[in-house]
Amino acid sequence: MDILERISQVRKEDYEFTGNVEDTVFIFKGVIGEALAKQPNFAGQAVKIIAAFSETAVKSDFFDVFELDKMKNLLPRLGAKTAILCVPHKDVAGIADTLKKCGVVRILNWSGENIPSDSRFAVLNEEPPCIDSTCL
Repeated sequence: MDILERISQVRKEDYEFTGNVEDTVFIFKGVIGEALAKQPNFAGQAVKIIAAFSETAVKSDFFDVFELDKMKNLLPRLGAKTAILCVPHKDVAGIADTLKKCGVVRILNWSGENIPSDSRFAVLNEEPPCIDSTCL
């Protein structure tokens, strides 16, 4: 099952989910996110990662990776309604709040810390994917 199918399991009509290829941002810290950023199509065919935000400089051949502190400025201009979050537990609440303020209405959360959904914000909390047959 791809990311959009999983997100659609928790969505409501007001989440603006269309079922089409979804422009998505990837927010990460640490080795799991760095490894995923270097993988082609790690998010599946129905999701187009248009940018990523990271605490450290990471090179990706598949999308631009910006400094995490630029997210508040760039994210509203990118217009992505969906985000994939792969950060440590301690950072989840603050980043999720920033995502909401920047117009994101859907999060696929791979942090291990549950983010609550509400009437205007859909969250799917799950474990991160496996890379090269190895779960990180």
